[in-house]
Amino acid sequence: MVGLVLISHGKMAEGIADSLSMLFGADLPQFEICALHEMNSPQEFHDELCRKVAKVDSGDGVLIFADMLGGTPCNQALTLVNEKVHLIVGMNLPMILELLGMRETQPAEVSAIIENGRQAIQDAGALFFAQAGSESDEDDD
Repeated sequence: MVGLVLISHGKMAEGIADSLSMLFGADLPQFEICALHEMNSPQEFHDELCRKVAKVDSGDGVLIFADMLGGTPCNQALTLVNEKVHLIVGMNLPMILELLGMRETQPAEVSAIIENGRQAIQDAGALFFAQAGSESDEDDD
């Protein structure tokens, strides 16, 4: 099973981990978070990230999800990327859920995970009002 590490500035990774624990329980296997705080140097973050990646890697590789492209967490994670360690930036809860839903039964498909994250970004108000408008059009028939 592929390992999973969430990385972020501040508590974003911790917040996503908290949401995941509500849905999957507190003991997700091969799962870690690594957060950069103001008092951390980039090297301290890098060292901690290396420990976390090693901890979750059972031989099937590791997916690292970062909050944003170009930030210190992402830049430090880039130094670890290879054929077994992948880095996905712009993490959101739906893309992590996609991975957790597939990782025990099939190889993690990075492109499917990214697409799921993209599709989760919607203007909910526009969707709601478009649906409400089509329902009222049906009522007029």
